[in-house]
Amino acid sequence: MKDGDNLSRITKDPEERREEIIETAHRLFEEKGYEQTMMSDISQALGISQGLPYRYFRSKLDLLDAVATKLGKDFVRFLTGYKFKPGMNAKEKLDEYFKIIEDIGSTKLVSVLHRKNNSQIHSRISQAAFKSVMPQLIALIEEGNRQKVFDCPHVAETAAFLLYGAMSIHDTVDHDNMHEKMDIIRELFYRVLGVK
Repeated sequence: MKDGDNLSRITKDPEERREEIIETAHRLFEEKGYEQTMMSDISQALGISQGLPYRYFRSKLDLLDAVATKLGKDFVRFLTGYKFKPGMNAKEKLDEYFKIIEDIGSTKLVSVLHRKNNSQIHSRISQAAFKSVMPQLIALIEEGNRQKVFDCPHVAETAAFLLYGAMSIHDTVDHDNMHEKMDIIRELFYRVLGVK
């Protein structure tokens, strides 16, 4: 066998390869920052040809959107799968959601995302997550209205207002002011929802 024969191509299922590229990009964006990561870095880390990622993603920005969408879905999957204590009302559930989000905010990933050089991925992950969370917030507000712990007449519009407003504030968060900003967001939610 010749040395060159060791470099024979490994063919993978396209969906498996796509997920592998997304996972590797996610890791490198965390380690190096989005701006500093080149598509060639991703190819090299995977041991694949430099052109292969472009079969799945038109550009690094396209790949960034895929990473953001995946992280947003993972976050929503975690939230939707979260088991509340029996008998909690909507206001108590809202408080629990804020605690979960703040706990997640203390992780390495979020501190990495809040670096200046990662502002694009931070913004895109926030947008993907908030869009996915919208139906869940609408259901929570409706539940709170039924339980009379919220007083919120325009449910869908309020959910959009709160989520996109929170996203705008969240874009100003850094490691030093995270808890303060979360307190502000929580207070605004209470006021707009008419928490009793």
